[in-house]
Amino acid sequence: MEQINKYIFYVSIILNGILLMVIAGIIPFLLYLSIIINLIFLWFISKSLTSLNDIEDDMIHLMERNEVFLSDLEHIHGLEMYYGDENLQNLIDHSRELINEFIDIQEKYFEVEITSEEDEEEGQLEEDETPP
Repeated sequence: MEQINKYIFYVSIILNGILLMVIAGIIPFLLYLSIIINLIFLWFISKSLTSLNDIEDDMIHLMERNEVFLSDLEHIHGLEMYYGDENLQNLIDHSRELINEFIDIQEKYFEVEITSEEDEEEGQLEEDETPP
């Protein structure tokens, strides 16, 4: 039923355009056509922005999950039983590389500036060292 309503709506738009052109002339018809095209563009832009926001949220979620994985690996690597294990160290390095790739992609496609914890600590040290 919803599909039929869409078809009726589209046919109505076309018939109204033809009727407007026959009764009022070509200029009002072109104005009508321009309004219809602009409404279609607005709908498309809103759908695209919604999709872009969803992609950004998914990227943030992936980064958070990878950071949790990295912290768990570092915790296991720090245990006395596994300290110095090369396989765990390789996993930690690989996880850091993935996080850096996610950050690069996020900075490339989204207007986000990522600061690392080391940068924040350096900023705190510089603030502490400045005389009053």
